[in-house]
Amino acid sequence: MKGVIALTLLGALVAVPTHAQPQNAKEQEVLKAVRALEEASVTKKDRGIMERYYADEYVYTHSNGTVLNKAQEIATIMSPDQAWTAYKLDDLKARIYGNVAIATGLLTLTGSSKAYLSGSRRFTEVWVRRNGRWQMVGGQTTLVPTK
Repeated sequence: MKGVIALTLLGALVAVPTHAQPQNAKEQEVLKAVRALEEASVTKKDRGIMERYYADEYVYTHSNGTVLNKAQEIATIMSPDQAWTAYKLDDLKARIYGNVAIATGLLTLTGSSKAYLSGSRRFTEVWVRRNGRWQMVGGQTTLVPTK
């Protein structure tokens, strides 16, 4: 009887770190994707990376109330009317729910845009893991009030 209890406890102890590690690895994958997409869309205007990370059914509600699909988002980013010179990501977090992730953080944009204000905004993004990679299916951004 003591042997069964000992084996059960040992099995539980071994299983917990094994389960926790993939969760953390998935969180890191999502955060890496968030950072790569932000760099591609804000300063590099890299259409290839955006095409890869934005899902075909992507829909995003921006801080100015505009709702854009994938094609509209990429066109807006590629436009000369949007000229961000720098960005900063803070308070970046990801929560994993199987093949779905919720990423949140604080994005501060420097530069200019015809349609958007520079400054800080809070964001929430929904990412889905498909074919071994993460894609953003949508999200929402809210301006942080200046003090």
